[in-house]
Amino acid sequence: MTTRWLSVARLPPEALAAAAIAGEPGAIDELARAWLPHVYRWAHRLGGPGFDAEDAAHEVLVILCRRVRSIREPGALPSWLYGATRRVLANHRRRAWWKRWLPGAVVPEQVDDAYTPLDHAQASQAHRRVWHALSELSESHRDVLVLCDLEERSSSEAAELLSIPLGTVKSRLRAARIAFRTAVETADARALRTAGALP
Repeated sequence: MTTRWLSVARLPPEALAAAAIAGEPGAIDELARAWLPHVYRWAHRLGGPGFDAEDAAHEVLVILCRRVRSIREPGALPSWLYGATRRVLANHRRRAWWKRWLPGAVVPEQVDDAYTPLDHAQASQAHRRVWHALSELSESHRDVLVLCDLEERSSSEAAELLSIPLGTVKSRLRAARIAFRTAVETADARALRTAGALP
C-alpha cells in the first residue's frame, strides 16, 4: 500500500487528477496537498482584507474531496477549483454580511512587531487602497486582474481557469486595469479633498 501511495505522489498534475478521479488510494490527499497553495492565494486575493482565506481554502479542498469523481476531465480540474473557490468566497461574503450585524462581532487586527508604527501605517494604507480599488471592480474584471496581475498567470491560463475565450480575457484585463487605475486615482483625489489639500 505504501509503495502505491509513493507512486501516486510522483505523478504529473493531470495524471494525479486522473488518479484521484479514478479513486486511487492516496491520490486525493496528494491532489489536495498540491493545490492548497493555489487555492489559498486565490481566496486571499479575491477575498480581500479581513477575510479568512485559510478557512475558505480548506472549505474548497473539502468540496474537492467530496466531489472529485464528478469532474469529467482531469484537465478541467484547475477551472473547476477556481469556480469552487469563487462560490465559497461568495458564500463567505453572504455570511460575513450577517456577522457585521451581530452584537459584539469584533475582528481583531493582527500586528507584526517587526514593523515600526510608520511602516505598519503605510502598509495598512497601501493595502486599503488596493483592496478598495479591487472592490470597486466588477467580479469579471476583478477575476482577470487578480489572475493576470497578482497571480502573474498568462492570459491563456486565466482563460482556461475562467472557462472563457482568450480574447475575452485580454479585453477584460485591459478594461480592468483602466478601472483599477481610475478607482485608485478617484480614491486618492477624494482623500486629498477630505484632508483639505485640494479645492
